[in-house]
Amino acid sequence: MTHLAQTKDQDVKNLEHMLDCLQEQLFFANENGLFKNGSEIYKDIIETIDKSLQSLSNNQKNEARKHYSLANLKFNNAINSTSFWWRFKYSYGGPIILYLLSLLFFIFLAWILFSPVLMNYQILWVPAWAYLWGSAGGILQGFWRLWQHVCYEGLRKVYFIWYIILPLAGAILGALTYLVFLAGFIVATGGTQITSESFVILICALAGFSSEWAVQILNNLTNMIQVGSKRPT
Repeated sequence: MTHLAQTKDQDVKNLEHMLDCLQEQLFFANENGLFKNGSEIYKDIIETIDKSLQSLSNNQKNEARKHYSLANLKFNNAINSTSFWWRFKYSYGGPIILYLLSLLFFIFLAWILFSPVLMNYQILWVPAWAYLWGSAGGILQGFWRLWQHVCYEGLRKVYFIWYIILPLAGAILGALTYLVFLAGFIVATGGTQITSESFVILICALAGFSSEWAVQILNNLTNMIQVGSKRPT
């Protein structure tokens, strides 16, 4: 009996989660302009979701599932009946894909054609390739995030500016991570010239791809500096 009750509770939780996700997707789609002001379709879907929640609160799980399936069907019909441009933009993330692919193409083209120059040219004491590969990592992060947003129908128009600046943010994080690595290299070896760039290129690309990881490295460095400055003389 206990196992059966736990199974029922899990079924209720799963249905509540699906309803929450559907409500969130509906909110995002409405924000992206799928529904016009005062749209009857939008109101109808909201009412159907409310019926499902009401049935769930009355412990009528089968009825709640029916209303959920109906609301989901109405929502998908609304998406499929809209213009191709809307679906290309928000359902598939088409403009973002083209933007990221174009930047990635130019980065690899620049590396193939100008790698000797990039290896020797510096911007603010940081080799140009650190910016380049940090930016490439940022672009790959963009593809990963976009895949998640598209899969769960969570792409919002307010995210577009984030995708636009992501390669630039990746380049900056790649450069900062290079400086952190160089500082550690100097402390560990006493040298100032990194002879093998392959590993550092990987580090810069990872910094662009995982901004959380790069920020954590910078936070750790900041904490170390703060602790060092508080030591009694």
